[in-house]
Amino acid sequence: MGKKAVLLLLCAALPSVFAQEPAPEVIQLDEANQYFAILPGYFGADKDRGGTRRGVTISGIYGYRWSSHWGVELNLAGSTIETGSDEGTDFYQQGGTIDLVYGFKDRGLSWTPFALLGVGALQNDVIPDSEDAVSFIVNAGLGVVSQPLTRLGFKLRAEGRYQYDQFQDSYQDYRLLAGLEFPFGKRSITLQPLVPPAVEIREIYVPMPFIDTDKDTIEDSRDKCPDTPEGLRVDSEGCVIEGQALELRGVTFALDKALLQLNAQTVLDYVTKAMQGQPTMMVEIAGHTDSSASQAYNQRLSQRRAEAVTAYLVAQGISASRLTAKGYGESQLLVKPEITAVDKERNRRVVFRVISK
Repeated sequence: MGKKAVLLLLCAALPSVFAQEPAPEVIQLDEANQYFAILPGYFGADKDRGGTRRGVTISGIYGYRWSSHWGVELNLAGSTIETGSDEGTDFYQQGGTIDLVYGFKDRGLSWTPFALLGVGALQNDVIPDSEDAVSFIVNAGLGVVSQPLTRLGFKLRAEGRYQYDQFQDSYQDYRLLAGLEFPFGKRSITLQPLVPPAVEIREIYVPMPFIDTDKDTIEDSRDKCPDTPEGLRVDSEGCVIEGQALELRGVTFALDKALLQLNAQTVLDYVTKAMQGQPTMMVEIAGHTDSSASQAYNQRLSQRRAEAVTAYLVAQGISASRLTAKGYGESQLLVKPEITAVDKERNRRVVFRVISK
């Protein structure tokens, strides 16, 4: 193989080597990384300062964030400490600190608690003036800033600060502040898109409830011959096994007549549904009597009654070719000898016999 052919093969293979699923697109967001805050508040003075130990204070703060959590603030503050005198002898402080700030969340997106720690200097203006001096201070604090409340991004801010002042014998004061924070500036941040977790699809078998409407032990979903009469055995497909006989209890006639009574029609409607559910089944309708009359009369009566049942089934849509009417008279008595009227009634019956399925 020549060099030219090798180069052609390499060029054809390169796309398949480097063709991979594209990496998720990174998201660039711009948010304010600077802010200015105005925070008035309450000044709690050390008891050793004398006076009422209370006062007012205000801070103007410039902040700069270089990450979602970290930033630095320049805090310029002024305070008035009330001495309780009406002679205009309150004490005053002016100064500032540089504070390192840590936000426990991304303060550009949600309510964020924060902590700060910083150092600075204060001008203490007291009485007598000869004791005025600039002192070194350390302050630490905890606070919270809200999420943006307006389209301009204004936020609520509240904080408490402990202040250690080396003025004179040193004092420990505290300041409680609340006000507004105004963001400005811009910082671009990169958000990696969320990669959806791998989804594992498992096939779970949920067993369906066993439904057997005709109670022949074959589930309806597999039953090829629905509406089987209770009492008849079926094969694995739900179809009646040939050679069985079922007495149609409730199929009765008027005395010495072949006219079906109303209750008989209800039973035969049930039989009709069974034959419709198994359309190849061949059936013999067998009529039987008691021994009250002559054998010849009973034979004729049982035949007429069997034919009456067959005629009713045909009228319901069952093909006559599937039905055979046969009278047995008193030749197959169930109760013998017949002693009571109940015995005779028991022998007067119609039987549904399956010839073939």
